[in-house]
Amino acid sequence: MKVKSILLGALVFTTSIAFAQTSNLRKAKTSYDKFNEVKSIGNAVLGVSDLNTAKEALEKAIEHEKTSELAETWTYYALVNADLALLDSTDASDGYAKKAVEARDKAVSLDTEKENEQNLSILNSILAQYELNKGVAAWDGQNFEAAYNAFNNGLKYLPGDTTLLYYSGLAAVNTQNYENALAKYVELVPVDSFSNNKQIILDVSRLYLMQGDTTNAIKYAELGASKYPQDGEIATQNIELNLMAGNEEKVIGTINEQVSKDPDNKNLHYYLGIAYSSTNDMENAEASYKKALAIDANYLDANINLGGLILNKGIDLFNKTNNASLPQAEYDVEVKKAYDIFDSAFPYLEKAVELDGKSFLALTNLRKYYEIKEDKVKIDELQARIDALQ
Repeated sequence: MKVKSILLGALVFTTSIAFAQTSNLRKAKTSYDKFNEVKSIGNAVLGVSDLNTAKEALEKAIEHEKTSELAETWTYYALVNADLALLDSTDASDGYAKKAVEARDKAVSLDTEKENEQNLSILNSILAQYELNKGVAAWDGQNFEAAYNAFNNGLKYLPGDTTLLYYSGLAAVNTQNYENALAKYVELVPVDSFSNNKQIILDVSRLYLMQGDTTNAIKYAELGASKYPQDGEIATQNIELNLMAGNEEKVIGTINEQVSKDPDNKNLHYYLGIAYSSTNDMENAEASYKKALAIDANYLDANINLGGLILNKGIDLFNKTNNASLPQAEYDVEVKKAYDIFDSAFPYLEKAVELDGKSFLALTNLRKYYEIKEDKVKIDELQARIDALQ
């Protein structure tokens, strides 16, 4: 009987120790649940005392071997510290966040059966929110590098989160870290539900262009044009890049489509003039430039291009006439036609110089006209203006 009593006493004693050791974990969970009740109605600050109670209980649970290696202990310790980090507006918040991350890593390593997966997912959201808040504060202080680091850290906990991707990309742009900006924005391109998807595609195209990667710049511009066929800004980006890359013939149809949608857009007519000119369709090129100038007579580039185009047309005719064996009367007729063409170019050549007296191309074209006219005074005057630019 005496032996049985001793064994029974030992058994009861052992059970009470185990109960005491796990009670701290239960106490922490109860206190944390109370905090979350307050937090759910928007008054998280009022639950700080419950949060601290949970933290103290968990620190005791961590000290006992029965609970120190439980994934649940470390999961709750991470959750408590993450929420404390969110609520603390002092430098201590970083310390809480560090403890939360360390506890998270410990919990993940212990949770081989994925029993705490849901709470760890909640933890990730809290840590991501902490980094987001930290990034926003850095952004407001114009510290874009710190903002990028915080937003990027947030992505460790919520990979693919559109808000963090967008903000980290934006912060990278502001530090001229275009490589990292591209990496973030490219992830957002396939996300059609992202509200700024169209702008993201435009920015990706422009960032590639800034990096000197015309191929990818055009790739994303064309992708944007196919996804948003009614958007004029993306269409224009696609047209401009293809013109820059020398794909004029390829893009003529695209420009005409946009002209039909927006006939009063002077830039589209101007671009069409460039495209036609590159394919030696000078008649359509001239007509396109004239349409641009009908919309805006002060369109500098259209005046320069149209004046130069007509001038060259006259020069071609003049040279062809001189190289042909023509009767004098026929020769005189053809030369007069050439000079009439020169004179029809003059208003555009003169207008271009009026609009920008420091344009090398405008001055050079007008000087060429006066060389044809053999007006030495004007030639010297224009040459002096050209020399002053160099």
